Amino acid sequence: MQKENVLEKAYNNNRSNNIRKINTFEIIWTILSFLILLVLIFKFVVFQQVTVVGKSMFPNYDENQLLLVNQIDKKYQRGSVVAVYSDKEVAKNANYFTRFSARFFLKRIIALPNESIEIIGSKVIIYNQEYPEGVVLVEDYITKESINSEEARKFYFKKTKLSENQYFVMGDNRSNSLDSRSPTLGPIEEYAIFGQESIRFWPLETMVVFDLPNYKYQSLSIDLIQKRIDFSQFYKEN
Repeated sequence: MQKENVLEKAYNNNRSNNIRKINTFEIIWTILSFLILLVLIFKFVVFQQVTVVGKSMFPNYDENQLLLVNQIDKKYQRGSVVAVYSDKEVAKNANYFTRFSARFFLKRIIALPNESIEIIGSKVIIYNQEYPEGVVLVEDYITKESINSEEARKFYFKKTKLSENQYFVMGDNRSNSLDSRSPTLGPIEEYAIFGQESIRFWPLETMVVFDLPNYKYQSLSIDLIQKRIDFSQFYKEN
């Protein structure tokens, strides 16, 4: 009788251990399944990998760097780096699968819907409800080479009003960027923006989470006002 009790007790202990092992396995498998599902959702629903092509965002972005672009967050702000469809017609008819074959280019949002923008040489002037008389946008990420180049060619972009769904985008490498300054591209409609950068992840040594520039604004100087007259006249003559 005592021997049977010992055997029964051993059997129950062994059965209890097996149940615990099964429960532990189930818990681990459930967690792993959840994590895999989460990764797939982020990969195919929230984020899209985008490759930096060309030199228009140099030196802040180098060719062949890889970014994760958030296609869900549509709260675009001044300074956001966005992936824009290279073909407006493709953008108009885009669906979930379009992104796997579409081409994108990276640009930085400079002016927002319902604002007006004017460019005098290297100086960007923003007009909005807060600054109806206009203010100069201080862009610390622009190199001296780009600044000197824009000043040397006396670039002038006349004051232009954006609609409620338009954004004005530019490359950081101002002297080597096809962007909203060009008549062939112009302001970007919101539907043409695929998403905005969340993180730069490759190469690993350049990995960084995107952070908006801390913009400062300056009043228009007398010299800049005079330069507007000179540069606009130069463009009319050329």
